[in-house]
Amino acid sequence: MKTLLTAFGFWCLSLAAATGAEQAPRSPASKPAPNILFCIADDASAHFGAYGCTWAKTPNIDRLAQRGLTFDNVYTPTAKCSPSRAAILTGRNPWQLEAAANHQSFFPPNYPAFTEVFAEAGFGVGAQGKFWGPGIAQTAAGAERTWGLAGAASTKTGADPGIGFRKFLAARPEGKPFFYWFGSSNPHRSYLRDSGLAAGKKPTDIEQVPGFWPDNETVRRDMLDYAVEIEAYDAEVGALLKVLEESGEAENTLVVVTSDHGMPFPRVKGHNYDLSNRVPLIACWPRGIAQPGRRTTEFISLIDLAPTFLELLPIEAKTTQMAKITGASFTDLLAGEAKRERSFVVLGRERNDVLARLGTEHGLGYPVRGIREGRQLYLHNFAPERWPCGDPALGLIDTDASPTKKWIVDQGVQDPHWQLCFGLRPAEELFDLTSDPDCLKNLVGEPKHREQATALRDKLFAELRAQGDPRMLGEGDRFDRYPSIKPLPAPVKKP
Repeated sequence: MKTLLTAFGFWCLSLAAATGAEQAPRSPASKPAPNILFCIADDASAHFGAYGCTWAKTPNIDRLAQRGLTFDNVYTPTAKCSPSRAAILTGRNPWQLEAAANHQSFFPPNYPAFTEVFAEAGFGVGAQGKFWGPGIAQTAAGAERTWGLAGAASTKTGADPGIGFRKFLAARPEGKPFFYWFGSSNPHRSYLRDSGLAAGKKPTDIEQVPGFWPDNETVRRDMLDYAVEIEAYDAEVGALLKVLEESGEAENTLVVVTSDHGMPFPRVKGHNYDLSNRVPLIACWPRGIAQPGRRTTEFISLIDLAPTFLELLPIEAKTTQMAKITGASFTDLLAGEAKRERSFVVLGRERNDVLARLGTEHGLGYPVRGIREGRQLYLHNFAPERWPCGDPALGLIDTDASPTKKWIVDQGVQDPHWQLCFGLRPAEELFDLTSDPDCLKNLVGEPKHREQATALRDKLFAELRAQGDPRMLGEGDRFDRYPSIKPLPAPVKKP
């Protein structure tokens, strides 16, 4: 289990209050503008008790669900850390963010984050743990981008994230709402092998193994190790909630618990199947959520977080770029209403690892766009001739190392699980998630589903054209030309 949040250090900070009159709060049921505590896991699918999981115990998160609102259909637009977090911060899909569509990228300076808007308004803005990245983000002048997070960094606060949160609360501006980002490093790999068994868990605790992995002892024990990391995330959330309660701010603080994308296993992280992009999201706000204990099946994208937060806090003016965000606020759902105009979400991917597919100056990605509507998931693979997890000869490095991956790789290409996880894919895929939640049966080739696939493709492409996606403008190869912070190996000089 990871006891320290590393990756990008700890930030504990606040900003001085800006001058000027406050604007009238805008929030559900005319409640006072809330504080916001945002907790985001690193590589977690919806394996919380609130979502029916019994083999990972999450009592703190489950209590939030009992007192708040649980979202059953929330999707990240892409299942990799850097581009997913870029989308959250800007309210725009990754393909609208130039180089930030790629993992391990250089974040363009011309797309502001909602945290920067909050900082300009004088709110207390702080963060701890993993924020955006891995990548490099600079201002237009070439300085390191602080994302509105001003102050000194502390690299060690111990295993209790409540320590950093308590410091932030003590230093924040008085009379202003605060926004605090807690970025856990759980359940990102690597794991302590058989930590699940050591914690008293049994392989038989897992009710069902996804059909694209073998159901064997190796995979089940790997899943139990993942469960230990999920429980560590829940403990971190509990530590933050304890400090929040002690502060007296809990009643008017919106607590959001989510994840950047799905679990770090083959055919999940980095891909576009349901377990890849569907993430947990639970919101608790005692003063602002109507009918606590509810669930909603409305489709939400993580790009909807930014406009929701911006609507809740009393900000008169937003920057020009933030005014162009693609996401849509879901404050109506918090208030107990259901007036969502959008009945679908779009998702996709570009380049995850620059070393996965050599072939250009900067390395090739695996471009995909998809749409989830109703019970269907449609995926369009723009380069089906490329390996989705990277070239086998290069180690399939678009999939994190794990006991599950090693077992499947060791079986060889003839094994059906190898083909499901690492094999080439057709240009189009269509799945019925009600009968096939693991996305095992591609329906595109069946005549009775052809019309359905065509209709979803046309709807997806129309939406992407409206968003200015370069893939729809014949300029998709630009994503392969963007540089990466991870340089390609130097060419070998011949003697």
